Amino acid sequence: MNENLKKYAPVFLRLSLAVVFALFGYQKLSVPEQTRAEIQLLLDIGLGSAAAINYYLGLIELIIAFGFVLGAFIGYLAPLAAFLLFGFFSSFMWKYGLNTDPTLFRDIGLLGGALSLWLTGSGIFSFDNWRSKSVDEVATLSQ
Repeated sequence: MNENLKKYAPVFLRLSLAVVFALFGYQKLSVPEQTRAEIQLLLDIGLGSAAAINYYLGLIELIIAFGFVLGAFIGYLAPLAAFLLFGFFSSFMWKYGLNTDPTLFRDIGLLGGALSLWLTGSGIFSFDNWRSKSVDEVATLSQ
């Protein structure tokens, strides 16, 4: 039974990461003052720069979430997600050092999930899978 379900693993990983990134992006865009203050604190920058970074990070996170739901462009979006998570992790480490903050270690788990998705691909029920089948069919028809 486990072998039959393995093909669904990337789908579950994709959808769960999509929920997390959608919530991250929504939170940045709906309550910008909270994350803007965190960005100012971490990067020691002005209000305008922090607001712009917050806005664009929120948009990027929503784009990643949408791509994960569709299973589209996982080869690009999963490394981008991993890069963002590594950036968040490293900025916290830079400012506060290694501590026992659970959110710090949550980001490590999410980073592992994003890298795993990048390595395994989007799985079945995805735009990438449909696109690769279409390309294969066109290649066979042209021969």
